[in-house]
Amino acid sequence: MSSLPDYVVIKDPYSPDKEVLLTPAQPFSFPLSDPDLTIIKTLEAKFDAEENCAGLAAPQLGFSKQGIIFAAPYSPELKKWRPDLIDTMPKTVWLNARYQPFGTEQSIDYEGCFSVGGFAGPVARYKTIDYEAFLIDGSRVTGRVQGFLARLIQHEIDHTHGILFSSLVPKGQLLPLDHYRRLRAEAMEKGRSD
Repeated sequence: MSSLPDYVVIKDPYSPDKEVLLTPAQPFSFPLSDPDLTIIKTLEAKFDAEENCAGLAAPQLGFSKQGIIFAAPYSPELKKWRPDLIDTMPKTVWLNARYQPFGTEQSIDYEGCFSVGGFAGPVARYKTIDYEAFLIDGSRVTGRVQGFLARLIQHEIDHTHGILFSSLVPKGQLLPLDHYRRLRAEAMEKGRSD
């Protein structure tokens, strides 16, 4: 890819196409068209270009399509920051993905997002979900996941429904990202010394 698109950022007055972040995206049709394949390749290239990225959705790049990419591989570093890393998954592209809660149990943890730009906040998510999605070849995948992977999938699928994590954060609890990282590091350090 010669040049990758910038992120659409909801609070950036210069960011174009912000309505794509707040509008339900269109599903893909199979077999995929050449323009749809280009969207997927662009999404994957942007994901691969990021140093610290768990997931992206097509609307974040200005495409109103139900495409997401994410990865939750096991690593000691990720486990340190996300102790609820139970289920793992390698880099995966899903189209027209859906989820539903398995049970009612939720957990609260902090989330951030390129499209919210420099902020993090606590979000309640279901601990366990059932998912259904389609791969690029049109085959259907289903399963059940829990912990951080379930949170990640909910966050990315929400993007395809026009929902940003910031709208799920309780009023007054959205923090600058640097402040959140400092609090998280202090909490982890305190946990090691207890």
